Amino acid sequence: MRFRLILIGLFFIPLFAKEVIFYVGKTYPFAEENFIVAIHNYIRTHKKEIEKKLAKIRQKAKEQIKEWKPKGIDPLTPARKNRVFYPDLTYTLPFDIKDQYGRVIYPKGFKFNPARYVHLSYGIIVINANRKKEIEWLKKSGYLHSIAWRIFITDGSWYDTIKELKQQVYYCLPQIEKRFKLKHTPSIITQVGDKIRVQEICLDCNNSKK
Repeated sequence: MRFRLILIGLFFIPLFAKEVIFYVGKTYPFAEENFIVAIHNYIRTHKKEIEKKLAKIRQKAKEQIKEWKPKGIDPLTPARKNRVFYPDLTYTLPFDIKDQYGRVIYPKGFKFNPARYVHLSYGIIVINANRKKEIEWLKKSGYLHSIAWRIFITDGSWYDTIKELKQQVYYCLPQIEKRFKLKHTPSIITQVGDKIRVQEICLDCNNSKK
């Protein structure tokens, strides 16, 4: 009988446990504020301060973007004579190229000229945007505002150059300088057949021309 009473007691305890409150030590009132409401209230009461901080952050980010420039670009020196050359674009495979069955299609050491397979669909004008003379030359050259040409800069601010030329410009990345063997500015890059033609323009020469 005693055992049965214990079992009955254990069975009914959970049903009435919610009505039992134990107090241990001092008690204090506690109100948990909704987290979203708390954020909303903070924003509302600190609106001007938050907007001021956000304005500073946006301005700083804008300045950083304006001043951004890729690393490793060589500004290049001004051309001292008019010259035309055809850089060797030959590429040597550093590894085997295999098909899905593991058969070698092109072995390591295979050499090829990319210009035979890919055609440069536009010409490239390369200048140093920090040299006023080159900017003025470009404005008078007839290359601006044409889908047939892209403007690359080796130095200067891309942001200021776009504002002055009213045209999109691109940085002449180190890979481009190296691949086309660029040494001086202004340089005009075009494709002739399966060759790349680079024309250096001497702005200080009496017979300088486009």
